[in-house]
Amino acid sequence: MQYAALLLAASCFIHWVVAHDAHQVPFGLTIENETPESMLQHHEDVDTTHEKKFSGETLAYVTPWNNHGYDVVKIFKGKFDYISPVWYYIEPEFKMVGEHDVDKGWMDEVKQGGKVVPRFQFRGWDVTHYQSFVSDAKTQAPKLVEKIMHQVKEYEFDGIVLECGYPSFFPLFIQLLSQELHQLSKELIVVLPPFRSDEQKAYLNADIFAALARLVDRFSIMTYDYSSHLPAGGPSSPIDWVIDNIEALTNDENRHQLLVGLNMYAMAYHEHKLPQAMVLKSVLDEFKDSVEEDEPLEWDKESQEHYVKDADGSTIWLPTLKSIGERIHIAEDYGVGLALWEVGQGLDYFYNLF
Repeated sequence: MQYAALLLAASCFIHWVVAHDAHQVPFGLTIENETPESMLQHHEDVDTTHEKKFSGETLAYVTPWNNHGYDVVKIFKGKFDYISPVWYYIEPEFKMVGEHDVDKGWMDEVKQGGKVVPRFQFRGWDVTHYQSFVSDAKTQAPKLVEKIMHQVKEYEFDGIVLECGYPSFFPLFIQLLSQELHQLSKELIVVLPPFRSDEQKAYLNADIFAALARLVDRFSIMTYDYSSHLPAGGPSSPIDWVIDNIEALTNDENRHQLLVGLNMYAMAYHEHKLPQAMVLKSVLDEFKDSVEEDEPLEWDKESQEHYVKDADGSTIWLPTLKSIGERIHIAEDYGVGLALWEVGQGLDYFYNLF
């Protein structure tokens, strides 16, 4: 009996090691030797076998303004379970903006590797618009659901990603939208704001998440931009904060429905400038011009993120193979998925890890 228990423990340990080793840094690099020089040399080294390494689900956001993302999801076809082009905005009076961005040819190509679920985001709504929508939900919610479903049917989407703030404000709308999508075997993914204060728990907590999880297939939580409101800046997604969000919202039954947000962009902070989001190709340009290329990046142990000091006095916090790998391990340990914002901003070799 004791021997059998030891065998079981050994088996579990080997499985854990194999799963974690699947995300080791490729092409002879190690997580300890990441430097500006190694990033410049290797960022285009990609594995095009399309072998999925991450055991959970991955959602890849794609935006029209960083159109390299359209190529990324084709290059790494099969690694992304959900592909969410950021096409639609729902403006006051349910004006639907963005249909002109829909690309059916591209959709047909990437659908071979994942489900296409465009994002629909409320935009331009003020307090009076929200109040009107909530107070007259029985009349208004079906109208908006009909408009969304028209787009889903017209372009044969596999579902949608909905970003509407706190979904708990719109129970009838979420219910009706869920019913209409599920009747057509389509999926509903809802974007959630991350926890930053206890006051938010009135609108989003484990009980609310569990109730919504009966209607919603997946949730994409925006666990990034942690320090963007601070003048001095700091890490974008401290790992303890990510864990706190997972534990505060989910339980063993619904944890798999959570897709934890990972930023694929960098943030630059300077005492005399506003915080600036940077695509990683722009960071590499900075490395060429003003950073010692053979010096290791600075590693913040508490947040598990890299940063580098620029010649102009800026501090740039950036995702790297190591920081992404640490978050993949956390996701696998907790049994959650990942949502990448957004793949056009990252470096191609990042996606070897997924």
